[in-house]
Amino acid sequence: MIILGLFFRSIYLGWFLSLAYALFLYISDRYKREAFTNVGIAFTGGVVATVFIGLLHGLIPFLSESGFSGGFGAKALSAFVRAAVPEESVKMAIFFLTAWNFQLEDFSEKYDAMLYMGLIGAGFGAYEDFSYIFGHTFPLIGAESAEASRAFQFITWQRAFPGHILINAVSGYFLGQAKFTKDNGKKWKLIGASLGVAILAHGLFNLAGSGGGTGWLIIYVLALGRVFFYLRSDLLQDSPYRLIERYYQGTNLYSWEIMSRWKEDYSIETYTKLYERKESASMGYLPVFISIAVLYPVAISGVYYLNWLLSRAISIFIN
Repeated sequence: MIILGLFFRSIYLGWFLSLAYALFLYISDRYKREAFTNVGIAFTGGVVATVFIGLLHGLIPFLSESGFSGGFGAKALSAFVRAAVPEESVKMAIFFLTAWNFQLEDFSEKYDAMLYMGLIGAGFGAYEDFSYIFGHTFPLIGAESAEASRAFQFITWQRAFPGHILINAVSGYFLGQAKFTKDNGKKWKLIGASLGVAILAHGLFNLAGSGGGTGWLIIYVLALGRVFFYLRSDLLQDSPYRLIERYYQGTNLYSWEIMSRWKEDYSIETYTKLYERKESASMGYLPVFISIAVLYPVAISGVYYLNWLLSRAISIFIN
């Protein structure tokens, strides 16, 4: 019962930390928020990404030799090559398998890429938070209760930093640019820039946490947050929905200002229809609540045991 209690405490705690950040990211889209269905797909995709990363670690021994001990060179190797490269590559692959293929109704402006990529990071972070909290506290079961409690609190505090969601939301800025450009050469450069930024930001986050202590990690997260807000403001400033909203509020001339500033590939009539719907058809609040309260721990448990089974299978195969 103690193990089961710790298991579900870790699940709900990891969920709460990431969901709080994901909710903030969701409501930060001022003009047209996305359907809960697609939000759930992106978040769940982030959780599922951990399965593929587990496979990479199991099949490539070099990647499984993780840990941020040793000198600066060893820490940098673990931070960038063993952690950031495989994790960010898989998360981007999940983005292209899911959000990139959403219809215009659900992926209609550049900021949406920051939202969906950030939600993939939130889903990944939710599982990783659970895994760290449970995995690092589990060995202390049977030890003095105060020692286990202190370890649980310390590990929870370590996982409270919004690393993955900020890293991926920032990298999503370039994916949004890529989505809405017709220049294929530029599109691939922007996709490459997105992956490069994600790997760099992730590696620096790991280095700040492993080498600089909590103080440097706080400074880094604040700086990353500042970058996110700047990029968010830049995209929302040029959002087609902002221009249409100002028209409906009577603060500009529809025929002059909007048409003179219009840069989108789709017509203003198309965006006006999407804006009038305000939010795409969604599941509704009750199913969302049920998913959060009931299906989420089931999904996390399933991914946990799937990772365990794959790990055992790979170990048997290799040996």
